Amino acid sequence: MKLLIALFLISSSAQANFPEMFGASFTTSSIGNQANMDANDPSNNYYAPSLLGFSDKFNVVLEASSTAVHPKEINNIIITNGTNSNNPSTTGKANTNYTKFYGGAIHAAVPIGGASHLGTLGLSVFLPIGNLVQTNSGNPFLPEYVMYRSRHEGTSVFVNFAKKLSDDLSFSLGTILGFQASAEVRTNMSLNGASYGSWASGQAKVSPSLGAIASVTKMFDNNSLYFTYQQEMKSNLKTTVNGEITNPSLALLDSRLDSMIFYEPHTFRIGGAMVGHDIEYFAGVEYQMWSGYKTPIMTVAKTGGVVVPSSNYEKIQIRDTINPRIGLKLNVTDRWSTMLGGQYRMTPLKGDFSGSGNSVDTNTIVGTTGLDYRMVIWSKDIHIGASFQYHHLMEKKVVKTTRQEDGTAGQKIGAPGYDIGGYILAGALGVKFNF
Repeated sequence: MKLLIALFLISSSAQANFPEMFGASFTTSSIGNQANMDANDPSNNYYAPSLLGFSDKFNVVLEASSTAVHPKEINNIIITNGTNSNNPSTTGKANTNYTKFYGGAIHAAVPIGGASHLGTLGLSVFLPIGNLVQTNSGNPFLPEYVMYRSRHEGTSVFVNFAKKLSDDLSFSLGTILGFQASAEVRTNMSLNGASYGSWASGQAKVSPSLGAIASVTKMFDNNSLYFTYQQEMKSNLKTTVNGEITNPSLALLDSRLDSMIFYEPHTFRIGGAMVGHDIEYFAGVEYQMWSGYKTPIMTVAKTGGVVVPSSNYEKIQIRDTINPRIGLKLNVTDRWSTMLGGQYRMTPLKGDFSGSGNSVDTNTIVGTTGLDYRMVIWSKDIHIGASFQYHHLMEKKVVKTTRQEDGTAGQKIGAPGYDIGGYILAGALGVKFNF
């Protein structure tokens, strides 16, 4: 069991959704989670990595963040019926007490080639503070906000190489890092009266997988424009479990556990900025293709033995999403700047959630703001700042259809229905160094 838990945690380390949902840094989070078009800000390595090709400086961003998810409470619903229990239908509540998340981010842009400036290497790492990785597949039956339970809590890595082609054109190529994990565990449990003890053996393998990133940035007199493509990335957990009982001899377990613990959609990102005298305007839009998505619910497949496999009544409808965002930055003085932004996030889960399964999500409206203070130490620019976000999960009423998930008489889990919605608060503190 310890081996399974450890493998589950290791394989979750490719989750790459914190910057998508809450921004890559305090400067990008403040303007609606998009590129700020500053070539000397290495956090643009996530949104528009080609932008880094215009800088010949060594740049670093360090950041700490806190995220608190507050879904609406879900009470007085059916939590057991004939599809997940031998007991009669019982009423209770779903667990909507989502743990507060503390995360960190490190961004670096390193020029290569010295004075000749052959290009810039960009690195972005997002990770939980206090843990190497953390994740949660959620309850397999009760209502779960699958995009918020732990999707943003993993460790993620982005690496890009940016090259300037001319004074106004740059491109980049890079990768997002993912993992595929598998394990095999064999056990033989001796009961009372056996002449020898229990034993177990196990083996595991974690293989890296890479998703491509490509970007191009075009600079104009007072405007800039970028396009970025990020390839789909999946991280799967597949575990084979074999177990026997001695005295009496019984082949108890011969099963496979499967879960897609992470999914990053194909993403097409376009955006840019327009610069005025003391104000900068930003706009962008993302198109995401979610056709390969599966919820992180863990399923049990029977390959032998006497264990009954998962019924797997989960049924979701998937759609591609379009997520626009806007922002502005006001330079109050040559040292102080304030920022505002907004984002609309479509949920990839469509439908009214009235059928089998209780994986839920809803469209979200996001408001963002932040401050940036610039100072000079030993002729080097240092920026310190903070950002704050409020995510409003739009309310939606779920009314469950009649009959149990298997079609027999009774009520579905989640019946008679519940309201989904709530809000998320996210804050960050960071510092940027330009050398």
